[in-house]
Amino acid sequence: MDINAFLCGRNVREIRVGQSGADVYEIDGEMILKHVRRDALEGDKFDTYSREALFYQEKSQKGCSYIPEIMDAEVTEDEITILMRKYDMPALTDVDDQMLDRIADLLAHIHYDEIPSFLKGADDEMKLMTDDEISQCLNGWKSVFDEHPGAFDMSPLEEVAAKINEIISWHATEKCVMTHGDFHRENLLTDGSRALLICDWQGVKVAGESEDLSFFMSRLSADGIKIDPKSFASKYSEAALKLTGEKADPELILKHIDAANVITTFMYWHYFLHGNPEERVREVYDKMMTDARNSGV
Repeated sequence: MDINAFLCGRNVREIRVGQSGADVYEIDGEMILKHVRRDALEGDKFDTYSREALFYQEKSQKGCSYIPEIMDAEVTEDEITILMRKYDMPALTDVDDQMLDRIADLLAHIHYDEIPSFLKGADDEMKLMTDDEISQCLNGWKSVFDEHPGAFDMSPLEEVAAKINEIISWHATEKCVMTHGDFHRENLLTDGSRALLICDWQGVKVAGESEDLSFFMSRLSADGIKIDPKSFASKYSEAALKLTGEKADPELILKHIDAANVITTFMYWHYFLHGNPEERVREVYDKMMTDARNSGV
């Protein structure tokens, strides 16, 4: 697509230019144009946008019901353009029990859809932690605890460290499906009907089905809306049963969410907790211990 020629004479509003390497424009109040240039990106970010464009190409040809209407999606060695219809985004105030039913149904349609050809055989590879990596995490947590003398007991953390590879191995047994990879409210779209769509597919991959559910609930919680994980997992299970005749086990999904939380918290959260008050550190630490118990590993 010749971007300059396409934009000429149209009503163009810049939505995001230069951030993350993607230029995004609203066209005539009816379309959204995403333009990506390889020379504006660092590392492998171009590949993630390429993945999104390939996904749109393949799924739009098959009449996929959960993606926006794609008018054009082109990928070259150095440039990507995606042109789609403009939609509204559900507001936080729209997130009620009926909306959660629709979101659970959307997730089921994504997870039980056919995996795109370019992703087949691309399952997430399980990576166990080395002894050195485990020691580094323990030391990282100890340095956080040292900021609050006498407040924290290391022994529960050491028990988690002793079992972390067992937790990783068990979590890797989860059923793998096509996942969105960035499933949260701000990527949801609506055209005013009951149907929900979702955009921004840079993170699409083959992974455990709990991943999208966990990320959605955590982002919603960060927005100030807390939902009952058991209720939402049950909604998802019912949606999967209605769609496929195969019922996802909500208890198993929740255990995988707990296991993933333990892994992420143990490996990374100590980096972010330095300088935090004791109550914040305790909140994160206690949740990791609760999740470790709930995972049942």
